[in-house]
Amino acid sequence: MTTSKKGLARRLDRVWLAALIAGLAIGAAHAAPAREQGPYVRLQIAAKPVQAALIDFALQSNLSLGGDLEACRGFAPALFGRMSQKAALDRILTQSGCGFALADPRTILILKVTPQRASRAVVEAATVLGLGEVVVTAQRYPNLPGRTPYAISVISGTTLQREAFTSLADLSAQVAGMTVTNLGPGRDKILLRGLSDGAFTGQTQSMVALYLDDVPITYSAPDPDLRLADIERVEVMRGPQGTLYGGGSLGGVVRTATRKPDLDRYQANALAGLGHTWGGGRGDELEAMANLPLLPGRAALRVVVYRDSQSGYIANPALRLRRVNSSKRDGLRASLRASISTHWSATLGLTHQSINNDDTQYGFRRLGSHLRDNPVREPHDNDFDHVSLSLTGDGAWGRVSGSVSRLSHHFDSRYDATSASALYGLAGASAALDEAKAIDLSVAEVTYATPADRRLHGLVGAFASTGDIRLSSALHPVMGSATNAYAERRRDKINETAVYGELTWDLSRRLSATAGLRWFDFRFETDSTVSQAIGQRQFSSAADATGLSPKALVSYDARPGLLLYAQAAEGYRPGGFNTAGRVGQVFDAPGAPARRYSADELWNYEVGAKLRAWNDRLQGRVAVFYATWESVQSDQYLTDGTAFTANVGNGDNRGIEAEAAIRLTDQIDLRAAVLLNDPQITRQNPDFSSRSDAGLPGVSRASASFGVDYHHDLAGDRTIRLQSQATYVGASYLTFDADRRHEMGEYLGLRGVVSLEAARWSLSATLDNPLGANGNSFSFGNPFLITREQIITPPRPRSVALRLTARF
Repeated sequence: MTTSKKGLARRLDRVWLAALIAGLAIGAAHAAPAREQGPYVRLQIAAKPVQAALIDFALQSNLSLGGDLEACRGFAPALFGRMSQKAALDRILTQSGCGFALADPRTILILKVTPQRASRAVVEAATVLGLGEVVVTAQRYPNLPGRTPYAISVISGTTLQREAFTSLADLSAQVAGMTVTNLGPGRDKILLRGLSDGAFTGQTQSMVALYLDDVPITYSAPDPDLRLADIERVEVMRGPQGTLYGGGSLGGVVRTATRKPDLDRYQANALAGLGHTWGGGRGDELEAMANLPLLPGRAALRVVVYRDSQSGYIANPALRLRRVNSSKRDGLRASLRASISTHWSATLGLTHQSINNDDTQYGFRRLGSHLRDNPVREPHDNDFDHVSLSLTGDGAWGRVSGSVSRLSHHFDSRYDATSASALYGLAGASAALDEAKAIDLSVAEVTYATPADRRLHGLVGAFASTGDIRLSSALHPVMGSATNAYAERRRDKINETAVYGELTWDLSRRLSATAGLRWFDFRFETDSTVSQAIGQRQFSSAADATGLSPKALVSYDARPGLLLYAQAAEGYRPGGFNTAGRVGQVFDAPGAPARRYSADELWNYEVGAKLRAWNDRLQGRVAVFYATWESVQSDQYLTDGTAFTANVGNGDNRGIEAEAAIRLTDQIDLRAAVLLNDPQITRQNPDFSSRSDAGLPGVSRASASFGVDYHHDLAGDRTIRLQSQATYVGASYLTFDADRRHEMGEYLGLRGVVSLEAARWSLSATLDNPLGANGNSFSFGNPFLITREQIITPPRPRSVALRLTARF
């Protein structure tokens, strides 16, 4: 770690400590008043139909919502200001023919009431067992996932906390069809629904768009692995989302929604945890949050700071080192929210995170899954900075949201290049390839959604982004000469503009049709200089692409609790240029990389059903899909270890995915998810090695998960909770040629959590991989070893963790 990074780490330590002390002081000073106030919330809800008002209420109150919303009639009055949840629901449901009941402190169920009781909004039910739903906004307007005709899943902040999920990779155990490579913290690639362009991350735009609140946080980079601290929910939309989200969303969208500053209440949370990995060592985590109303009712600041460390479990006997793959992560997120008027609010957000990995986490099959003998260590540093400003307005005239953001994502990696050193004239000396990538992206976007009570409703939006991506790579001997045997400096400038819209026509109370279209213009420039002792190769070029991305959708409410839909949607990614390779590298020749690779396009055709039954105790969805993919882009490596992008051919995928949740009793919840699919290359590029029966790299033909949640109330406000989950990942391959040396997957993951919960604190114990499963989760180590070693990346060995959370 450099001196500047050490200084930053020390400053973050001081910030964390100051925030923790301030939070504890604030919590202690305001704990008693908070208990007296009860469940109050500040609302900004315009006059609108009761169903839409209920969804807005749940979103702004951070509550789950369920029940018979469709039975509610009429309009709800406008609600502005701070009031109790009960008073707000009473006003919304007055004369609507509906009442409400509490399934639990975080779930509101809407129930149809008889005319004799219509004047009383609160329904006195002896036992209410229905499951609620967390409101999602990934479609650019709020809705409940079980009542929207899209393949969307949501994981609530409560679930994240209870199950100790701290990264998006943890969610793959719950979300059907979600695959996360296991290269290491800050280096993983997220794939959805079996749509994979390969296991490597290079110059191509990401397959899955990652969003933090309403702004994108990645381009041609892996998941930045932001810690899921103080998160309201995570939304996962599958299938191409080109109309609303543009290029880079062929596989779908993952949107992380943070908790917003509370304008009225002082709050503070503190979390501390310790862990141990068998065959490794100790890990720890610290997290603190403080919510500070600066002008009560008008402006508030919310600050989250955290740091965590994970022990390594890979040994390198050649270097006489154990636990080489230890990692640390620290970060800060601040959000300043202001209520400008009864209809308008603004939020300024700032995020910083730094990840430092001491080494990679793979082993060599010839030595054992937890051993390797590289002569060179492979550290990785990952720095993420993001600032955004958003403006939101909501009134009888509709909903407006706009945002501007600036992303700086810089990451450095070292790879052991010793096995290829002779190709670079280093006579077998120990060598390393150092890569540094800097992505600086500015984005502006605005959308307007019409009121939802009209028979013809929809949204329009405009998008603009400009980016500067710099890549520096150098291959050199580790000892001795400081001269680079190979180096490249590359710079890409990207500019994109787009306008888009969706229009929904309610043909009847049950049947609706939606059409969407996005027009985009994408321009990019590339400059590259490759240097070796024998000379240089320079390249400079520019290109542009203009096109349309359409969508069509029909949905039908067959009966209360059963929604059917069919849709067709398109996604795209722009092309680019290949520049890496030794000075004598040939392009545009048989068996060689193309100097310019083409854009790819994916069409997804899908029919689905969503079911709510047994008084909302059962919720489920199923989707059958068929995707066609033309000119599949894939990041690959030459035999000398340098990267290029190929259009490997055409592909398709067909399959079925399903998710279900059931409240079996008032103490037991069950959930399950499954994906069965058949991804494949249907037309091969003759200049690229692939097989039509190989599937797509990194994704299996079958995956499934099952979870159980049991809780029992104890004396006072305490509850004991037992949670367990099992995840199956089928077999897959690292490459398009299905080389069995690179087979991976075919393993079972287990996890259990025991927690004791109270209103002000919780204590939990987590056990991961209790059986010590030792499968191969990922067959990639570094680009120089693909043809030289059989790689195994084992799951983290059996690990136990304890965490204590205090709330003030």
